[in-house]
Amino acid sequence: MIGKLLDGRYQVLQILGAGGFGQTYIAQDTRRPGFPKCVVKHLKPISDTPEFLETGRRLFTSEAETLEQLGNHDQIPRLLAYFEQDNQFFLVQEFIEGHTLKAELLPGQRWSEEQVMQLLQQILSILSFIHNHKVIHRDIKPENIIRRQQDGRFVLIDFGAVKQIQTQLLTVMGHTQTTIIIGTPGYMSTEQGQGKPRPNSDIYSLGIIGIQALTGLHPNDFEEDVDTGEISWQHRTQVSPLLADVLSKMVLHHFKQRYQTAAEALQALLGTQETLIEKPSTQPQSVAQSQQHVEHSAVFTLSSETHNRLEKILLEFIGPVAPRLLKQVAPSASNPEELISKLQVHLTENQKIDFRKKTIFLIEKPTVLQEITIKSETKSANLSSQDNQLITDSFISQCERELTILIGPIATFLVKKALKTSPQISRIDLVKILASQIPDPQKAIQFKQQLSGE
Repeated sequence: MIGKLLDGRYQVLQILGAGGFGQTYIAQDTRRPGFPKCVVKHLKPISDTPEFLETGRRLFTSEAETLEQLGNHDQIPRLLAYFEQDNQFFLVQEFIEGHTLKAELLPGQRWSEEQVMQLLQQILSILSFIHNHKVIHRDIKPENIIRRQQDGRFVLIDFGAVKQIQTQLLTVMGHTQTTIIIGTPGYMSTEQGQGKPRPNSDIYSLGIIGIQALTGLHPNDFEEDVDTGEISWQHRTQVSPLLADVLSKMVLHHFKQRYQTAAEALQALLGTQETLIEKPSTQPQSVAQSQQHVEHSAVFTLSSETHNRLEKILLEFIGPVAPRLLKQVAPSASNPEELISKLQVHLTENQKIDFRKKTIFLIEKPTVLQEITIKSETKSANLSSQDNQLITDSFISQCERELTILIGPIATFLVKKALKTSPQISRIDLVKILASQIPDPQKAIQFKQQLSGE
């Protein structure tokens, strides 16, 4: 397969992984500038009978459509293409530059609570998204979590689509007694090991990773409480009772006793963060000191415009939990510098530098040009919905033309699909959706500027 050109476009460079369900390759897209890398997943059906192939084709198409929906999340690889060739099925996904979490979870080395909470927060947010789409990942493990090189954020990969298709095909063929377990020992819950995974089976696996990071122990080395059968781990590390409670509930043996949804677990984790945030000193203050503190606190208040701008920036770094975190942290900060510092605690080292650059406007007095830019952004955000919805044939043609230049012929298909899915979509939203399909961030920004005047 190495060197082969698939679909007349994707040239296979090397094997990324192989197993009983199929192979995974790194390939290059020969129809795009710079021949960017991509990941190709190959499913070779175990039977070539017409009935089997037709069933496989239907399941494959359904699975591809699901993966395409999931790819709308910034921390899940996008589906670039899917096709059939010589009665074999192929999925093409975005290649994520970075390294797996396995490279960071070294034996005997413990993560700080801050690092673990960042990991849990990001992955729980992703799990909440995929579970809302009725998808269970079923193989949450360090090898399937990549720290993205460009921004240090975690990306969840390998949704096991090929494995799931094979499982369904065997069932269709009458192999009802064949139980195919998808998952990895050590990270897999009891019910998943029995072939009956549930959404909170993913939560269990993530909790195991959190405990692994805190203790420096591999899951195979975890101890079991002889009385309860639950994992015994808290004596192997220093951890706050609040975080310990969250992790312990994530990995309870019986699924009914765990958090039932990722959103519920995320809310519990954020409640832990809120409690751990610095509280004002309880030491007595003089009347003069108290008055000075009140006056100083009264001076520092975020305007609605500044709050929204800061929240938008924070969303880029930590996702949908940003509004809640900002609401928690802002009241406890006595000045802009302290607010930035408190928010930085929840970011990775790579993110902290970029976040400070983007929030420097809180500390420095804006220049005339910056003030004009802010006012312009505010004005754009307040455009009437009537102006936003004026999508003409010429605008559609312009979108197709500009997008084709950046990602090739698939652009026309993407534009038509966006319009078909949301007939009443506004210009701004259409441009945002199309820009999200452009792998290169700089080119995505360029596209948005050309089409929406940003």
